[in-house]
Amino acid sequence: MRRKTADGAAERNLKMMHLALAIGLITVAIPIRLEAHWITIGWLVEGAVLLRVSDRIKSDLLGVFALASIVLGVGRLLIFDIASTRLIFNMRMAVYAIAVAVLAFTAHIASKRKTEDGRTIAAVAVIAMNALALIALTREITDYYFKQMYAGGPASGNWRAQQWSQVRSVEITRDFSYSALWMAYGAMLMIVGFWRSSAFVRWQALVLIAATTAKVFIYDTSQLDHVYRILSFIALGVLLLAVSFAYQRDWLKLPTRKTPEAGD
Repeated sequence: MRRKTADGAAERNLKMMHLALAIGLITVAIPIRLEAHWITIGWLVEGAVLLRVSDRIKSDLLGVFALASIVLGVGRLLIFDIASTRLIFNMRMAVYAIAVAVLAFTAHIASKRKTEDGRTIAAVAVIAMNALALIALTREITDYYFKQMYAGGPASGNWRAQQWSQVRSVEITRDFSYSALWMAYGAMLMIVGFWRSSAFVRWQALVLIAATTAKVFIYDTSQLDHVYRILSFIALGVLLLAVSFAYQRDWLKLPTRKTPEAGD
């Protein structure tokens, strides 16, 4: 009996070694066979497939390989920027969308495990998902205004004062767009947090709103034009007012603790 048990354990270990070797070879083969953004997509898809299989067969080893592949894909996406000539509907946004979808799938799979590790992985995946979405949108704004700033510039680099003034005007509009985007994304997260009754998502919204508030007071007040400065404060004030109303107990109809009667 002991010999059979030992043989079974050895066979399982051998299978796991073969599986690990196969996954490692596939992961290495992806950057060899593919190019540019397809490497990132390959790693992300590989991670999603491994995660699905690990959930089906309840294999922690496959789950580790899946997370490693996803980390590789996300890391490469952040390090190597993808050039784009079109706004929003471009390959970079497509790759970011795939990464966000894979992270959402990761959070879904991890949340089903009902363990401390599963909850931690799900939380990290949700944070990374929102961070990637925000980075993708911010990069689109950067590219859009970068083309406006330098599209009409002289090839020799001899800029005139009027051209520098135009560039500065575009930079001001870009910086205001950053604040507007972050405030809008924070508001969206807050709405989702209340809709899903998720304090975790609401905390992410509050952190993003706090960061945007700091940017408005520290940077926007000193760098933006008078009109954009006023608009930033108005938008921020409306957002903070909406958040404060949202947290009012009566408006949300949250349960309140009843006061015991005198005769009870």
